[in-house]
Amino acid sequence: MDTQKIIKQLEETHSRVSVRRTQSGSRLIDRDRPGKVSTVTSLLVLAGMTLVGGCGPQEVESDLGGMSAFRVRSGFDSGLNANEGWAGALNESVAINADQPFRIRFEVEPLAVRDGAPFELQYRKNEDAWERVEAHDFPHPLRELELELEKAPIGQLPKNWSVEQGIAQGVVVAQEKGSKLLRIQESPNPQIINYLSSWELTELAVEVRLSQENQSGAGFVFAFVDARNFCRVFLDAVESVIRVSRIANGVESIIVEKSATIASGQWLSLEIDMEGELAEVNFQNDTLEFEAEMGTYTLSTQFGIYLPANSAADFREIAIAGDARTPGVSIVSCPSFENGEATTNLLENSAMPFQAGTGVNLDEKTDSRSGGNVHSEYEWALVVRRLADGAINNESGDRFEFRMATADGTPLKSGRNPDLRLVIPPGHLGGTFVETPVRIGPWQASNGDLYFIIEPTETDNLFMMVKSSDNGITWREVDAVNRPKTNDLEAVDGRQVGDTIHILHQVTKSAHLHSFRTSDHPTDPDTWAFTDELAAVADSMAQAATLVVRSDGSMVAFYVGQTLHYNIRTAEGTWGEQVIIDPDAPAGAGPKAALGDNDTVHVAYYRVDGTLWYRSLKTDGTLTVGQQLASHAGISRAEYGAVLPLVYIPESETVVAIYRLDDGFLWERRIDKSGTI
Repeated sequence: MDTQKIIKQLEETHSRVSVRRTQSGSRLIDRDRPGKVSTVTSLLVLAGMTLVGGCGPQEVESDLGGMSAFRVRSGFDSGLNANEGWAGALNESVAINADQPFRIRFEVEPLAVRDGAPFELQYRKNEDAWERVEAHDFPHPLRELELELEKAPIGQLPKNWSVEQGIAQGVVVAQEKGSKLLRIQESPNPQIINYLSSWELTELAVEVRLSQENQSGAGFVFAFVDARNFCRVFLDAVESVIRVSRIANGVESIIVEKSATIASGQWLSLEIDMEGELAEVNFQNDTLEFEAEMGTYTLSTQFGIYLPANSAADFREIAIAGDARTPGVSIVSCPSFENGEATTNLLENSAMPFQAGTGVNLDEKTDSRSGGNVHSEYEWALVVRRLADGAINNESGDRFEFRMATADGTPLKSGRNPDLRLVIPPGHLGGTFVETPVRIGPWQASNGDLYFIIEPTETDNLFMMVKSSDNGITWREVDAVNRPKTNDLEAVDGRQVGDTIHILHQVTKSAHLHSFRTSDHPTDPDTWAFTDELAAVADSMAQAATLVVRSDGSMVAFYVGQTLHYNIRTAEGTWGEQVIIDPDAPAGAGPKAALGDNDTVHVAYYRVDGTLWYRSLKTDGTLTVGQQLASHAGISRAEYGAVLPLVYIPESETVVAIYRLDDGFLWERRIDKSGTI
């Protein structure tokens, strides 16, 4: 690997604003999740490296038979029942790459008792305690499902739905204009129809259409305990209100009511987000938004549909989500088969008759099973990550053993479990990319060591400085104990001065300075010199920050509040007063700065009217008049990062500004030493 080429690439690479929406702010139906830069591809493009993004089970073996064979499939996109893409032979424990999804297919025999109970998957690392494998997707660790009805039989109750209260025959899949929906017909008594998920639910999105005869309304149940204890959002067509209630021991307590137009015969959209003690309700795509203070409640793996007596309604576009985590091992989605799709007899190790099992896709349990002296096959889509929540590292050579168990955690008998050895590919970091980076490395110490800033996961935004002493082949975090306490790397820019890297780090309401000493520091190598020094307080409309270190050790920090600010830190370490750039002009964002001759600071930035501007800051504090670089950069939040990191050419004392316009092209302007564009 050409180290100087890596560094040059990063110095010339543009920063990208990535406006991340939290799960609580997501919209499940339209799945609008811009998110961070792809955790798999970020550094692969930038620098030839890759980034990505309970109770213990019983140890008494089940009497249900056991796992008679397994086979590991590295061809992740192979069909569920295709005899291809295998990583090894039958019952061969193979090597797997970190952050590269794979699949394991198990043969299980016999299923003679406890018919109907599903299976779960368990793993252990390096012979530690066994753990249940949870479902968290990859590369983004989302727990989201759209409850598809297209493959559900018409006229039947769909999979994973149950009638808690009401008439089962009246809850069916129906077809309308080529699409399927869930239809709940009238009952003389109130009805509750529940969906059972694999995980605790924090979000629900649904479209409902009240029948023309339904003048009462429809409700949605969350935090479900039983038919007498749950929380509910009810669309009351009689009173024209949305009512949020808590039902305890069958008694309803109204939390809040909001006026709303609830019409029969047309589709109405509703979203419920459960966060802490709040329920956030969104009706008709932001037409009405409000919060209800629910008090303490327990999240449930079930949500329900509630219909009053003698009411009917249709439902579609049903989506659910749960809180995401990033464990070291998880069950992930797989594009090549549907969750619950039937398996065929591929492994052919057992002499018993075959009964179809299922493929498991972003779920934590198999479908219910039945049958006597038969064998079945189950295939799980999995990933083992390089880094997990808590900055936990999975290392090359770590062993991951898998086994199937009954739903109560009792392991199936097995002559041999798959025991897979992890490989970290050369140059692979793991973790996830800084959200709005400017220059985040790799920096090189005088002895050749490389340094780079990352977060371990999207769900645990710790500030990590990682180091490579072998020219980028392997990477490890350094001085983890003293890493910055300000987490969530919303905007980061660093500058290396000799044996120290100075880092400006902005979060939503403040900006901070950190300083890290590289391995060639004479007294304190590979340590944080200081962290979390408050540089500014500013409630930012869109985090973006950039830093310049002048020859006398003073620093200039640019950052975004409701417009563009800067602040100067003296060589002695004292921050001055914040200065607003263009206080009378449209708000500024996305600054990029570079140091020129005579310690002149050059800065280019975006304004929310879609124009791009250039200024320079002299050592005497003089800020030159703004000069317009371009217009038509666009006016959406995605355009706030239209300006790439500036490049200064000392030989000609020229500043090079590269930027993106709304035509999709990159453009370049140059500012000469006289300040002429």
